[in-house]
Amino acid sequence: MNRTRNITAVLTTLLAPASARAATVTAITPRPAEGIPYDQTVVLGAQDSGSFSRHIGAWSWEDNALFGGEGQGTEPVGWTHTSNWMQLSLTSDTTFTVTMSRDANVAWPSAGDPARLASTASMFPSLTLYAGWDTDGEQSHTYQNREAAVYADAFWAEDLTFLALINNSTETSITGTWTLPAGQYTLALGSNAPATDTNRQGYQAVFSTVPEPGAVSLLAVAALALPRRRRAC
Repeated sequence: MNRTRNITAVLTTLLAPASARAATVTAITPRPAEGIPYDQTVVLGAQDSGSFSRHIGAWSWEDNALFGGEGQGTEPVGWTHTSNWMQLSLTSDTTFTVTMSRDANVAWPSAGDPARLASTASMFPSLTLYAGWDTDGEQSHTYQNREAAVYADAFWAEDLTFLALINNSTETSITGTWTLPAGQYTLALGSNAPATDTNRQGYQAVFSTVPEPGAVSLLAVAALALPRRRRAC
C-alpha cells in the first residue's frame, strides 16, 4: 500500500500541469546581410511561452501579382525584406503552438508623426514553417513560401526544408500547432493582402510549448520503476 501511494504521488507530480516559463526572445539588429534576414531568435524549452509585436508589409507573405520571382517557379511568392523572420530553437521534443493576430498598438513612427501606429486594415496573418536555419550565402528579394514540386529544390535559402504553412487571406488571426523534435526551425511571418496597401501592418505573435506526449509517457514508466522503499515494522 505504501509503495502504491508513493508511486501515485510521483505520477501526480510528473503529470500535473506545470507553470510555463518565459521564452528567451532576442532581437537581431541589424538584420543579417547573408542568408535569411532574421529579426529575432526565440528559444523554447519543453513548457515555455512568450510573445512579441512587430509590423510587416501588407502583402509580405504572398504577393498575388508576383508569380515565381527570380526563377522560383509559377506560384505566388513572398517578399523577403517586408516579412518577419523568426529563428526558433527548441531545446526539447515538444508540441509548439504559435498564434498571429492583428495588433493596433504597434509603433510605426515617422519624422512628421512620431506617434504614428501601424495599420491593421490589411493584416491577414500567414506563415511558413521550415526546418533549419540559413545564415550564409545568397539573399534574394523574394522567397518560396510554400512547397511545390516544380521548384522545391530551387529556393535560394538552401539550408531550409519546408514543413508547413498557413495561407490566410480572410481571417484576422491564425493558430498553428505542430509536434516537433528538438532542433532549429525558421518561421516566415507575413500578411496575405492585395498589393494595394502601402502601410505597414501591426501584428502580435504568441507562442508556447508543451511536452511532447511521448515524453510524458516515459516519465510515467520511470515512476513505475522506482525501487520499493522498506519501512521498519
